[in-house]
Amino acid sequence: MAVPTSNQEIVLIVNDDAAIRSLLHAKLSREGHTCVAVSGTLEAMNAFQSRRVALALVDIYLSGKSGLQILPEIRVESPDTTVIMITGVNDAATAVQCLRLGAYDYVTKPFELESLALNVRHALEKRRLELDNREYQATFERRLIEKSKELAQSLAKIKSASLDTIIHLSQAAEYKNGDTGNHILRVSRYAAIIAERYGLPGPEVESILYASPMHDIGKIGIPDSILLKPGKLDDVEWSLMKKHTVIGAAILEGADSEVVKLGSTIAVSHHEKWNGTGYPFGLEGEDIPLAGRIVAVADVFDSLTSKRVYRKEFFTPNEAFNVIRQSVGRQFDPAVFEAFRTGWQDILSERERFRNMEKSHDTVPVTDAPLSEHPDFQPLLSGLAST
Repeated sequence: MAVPTSNQEIVLIVNDDAAIRSLLHAKLSREGHTCVAVSGTLEAMNAFQSRRVALALVDIYLSGKSGLQILPEIRVESPDTTVIMITGVNDAATAVQCLRLGAYDYVTKPFELESLALNVRHALEKRRLELDNREYQATFERRLIEKSKELAQSLAKIKSASLDTIIHLSQAAEYKNGDTGNHILRVSRYAAIIAERYGLPGPEVESILYASPMHDIGKIGIPDSILLKPGKLDDVEWSLMKKHTVIGAAILEGADSEVVKLGSTIAVSHHEKWNGTGYPFGLEGEDIPLAGRIVAVADVFDSLTSKRVYRKEFFTPNEAFNVIRQSVGRQFDPAVFEAFRTGWQDILSERERFRNMEKSHDTVPVTDAPLSEHPDFQPLLSGLAST
């Protein structure tokens, strides 16, 4: 008789009656099952630990622990094993107890071998169906998770590519001013710091981080003679310059991306003033979108502390801070200024980081890699897939 290997699924016969063990072993072996027969609970538990037991025929009355006592241990040690209990007492309460403890069935002696063999076959078929179904469910769930990840990654790539296109257009507008493109990155970082100190949740902070570089995209539609004029603009020129807000909104409107929609809102509202004297619509107070009020502070701070074609001199950070503070309640939202003040040290650190980067000529030309891969977007890029 062939000895079963440890990786074979076996039918374990646990019975202290040698004649019954031999009878069951012979019958079930003829039925095509690989059988192992043991006499006591210790041998049985060793078998569960060392072999793959598909089904166990366990007598209730055993020397040492009873079959009922080891049934819970079997369920813990080998939860995929189907257990059929065997006893010489036809007692309904015992049968119910066996089933409650996890047995598949309950057989009383004397039993017919053919009937028991059929019971074993049905029990093993049911077990195989349950395992197949479990494997199918696990495979299905695993594939569903994989597909969901693939879809999320694809959506993130599409959104990143779309955002890159818009941001590169924004950079093109800045190049007209002789800027390397770092202006929109600086404003983006400053605005994100202000938004975070304002108390906005992480996803909204990230949206402002990505949307704020689009604030001046409308300058693409402004003639170079106005954008590059070294002196003060006359009334007609200033009227045209102010149109960059509505031009920017027009460029961005109709997009499916929530980030680009927010960029449109920022483009059209970041020159509105708290007291209603701003442009293009003269909105006042909280009628101005919050993102526009936040970017307004970030944009003015960066403009004041940077060289411009129309102004060769620029302010120190502390001077710019005081200029902005003096305009709180007129040009700027007091609550946004408070967030700006709270994040002041982080804003200074960001400004210094950009200064060091510019000294080393680490700029971001329009033809460079996607801006979604730029270090200034990377720390928060994970939020892009959910926007």
